Amino acid sequence: MRAFGGRHLCLLLLAAVVAACSCTRSPNQSAAKVSPDEVRVQVARVGFDDETGSNYVLLLDDTESRVLPIMIGENEATAILLALHGIKPERPFTHDLIRSIIGKTGNSVDRIEIADMRDEIYYATIYMDGGRYTIDSRPSDAIALAMNMNAPIYVNAKLFESAPGIGLGGAGKIPDTARALGLTVEQLTPDLASAFGEPGGRGVLVSEVDSSAKKAGVARGDIVVKVGKNDVKALDDFNRQVADVKNGDVTLTLNRDGSNRTVRLAADGAR
Repeated sequence: MRAFGGRHLCLLLLAAVVAACSCTRSPNQSAAKVSPDEVRVQVARVGFDDETGSNYVLLLDDTESRVLPIMIGENEATAILLALHGIKPERPFTHDLIRSIIGKTGNSVDRIEIADMRDEIYYATIYMDGGRYTIDSRPSDAIALAMNMNAPIYVNAKLFESAPGIGLGGAGKIPDTARALGLTVEQLTPDLASAFGEPGGRGVLVSEVDSSAKKAGVARGDIVVKVGKNDVKALDDFNRQVADVKNGDVTLTLNRDGSNRTVRLAADGAR
């Protein structure tokens, strides 16, 4: 188990101090309100950018028309990845511990906002307890905390205008995903492979499931390792094999928690 870094310890102590004194201050109603300049976003994916050699988190607005990639540390990338796919670590990460401290003491996180960028560094604010507290934070820590507490994430609209290109394909869209058979799947990166117990990196990760696929037994976090009798080693394999399915049903072999299982899906949605 890794020891806490200095920044994590500071954040933990800050959360404890906020929790201990939360009953002594009156709410700041202006801080509790969402500004018209704030755009609500979701975490679209976490990945590794080969060009910069850094992990990143990709934030996507509700209209799926604007994206903001932010470089983050390895520990924060892992924490956000696990939260994104609904996986609970065997032992709590720093952000899990902070969530427990905040929750157990009767406090809450209203939202987090990535509000500014200065000298190519993003700055975030955590809003707590109906605006009673505003806490400066690195975006990676704030996002990981928001993901762990189901708190909304906002980005100041001006930041989309100067967003860097990391994590984006040539057309400016989220890369390495495919939709077919009622599933959205994504490339299994080394980080994802490790988090989902597939160290060999074989298969593609199911990130979204429609109602029919869910009824057939597919769940978010499953890894597709075969389409029919054909192995799926990467996203290109999945796309090619699904394209070859013309009609009828198709059998998928899924890896879930280290064990394989098969499901049958209608192929009329394949392209």
